[in-house]
Amino acid sequence: MRKKLFDDLPKSLKLSSATWLHIFPDGGEGYRLFDPLEEKEMGRILFDQAGNWVYDGELLNVYEQEEAAGAISGYQKEMDELLKTLKR
Repeated sequence: MRKKLFDDLPKSLKLSSATWLHIFPDGGEGYRLFDPLEEKEMGRILFDQAGNWVYDGELLNVYEQEEAAGAISGYQKEMDELLKTLKR
């Protein structure tokens, strides 16, 4: 997943469940997720060459996984912009 440089990605993310995550590139094709308040690893989001993602962990539910993957891939920002234009 090289669509965006890490400098363009959020370094922190607040999920709708109120969980805060720090996002770190893991040097491979994924990103480590860390909860700074609980001080624990929350798993990883891995991407393949086609931009598909998979969650490698057990602590986030499906909705939290989708939020984290969307923020990393940039799709969440695009969806937020789309929703804003639809509300107008």
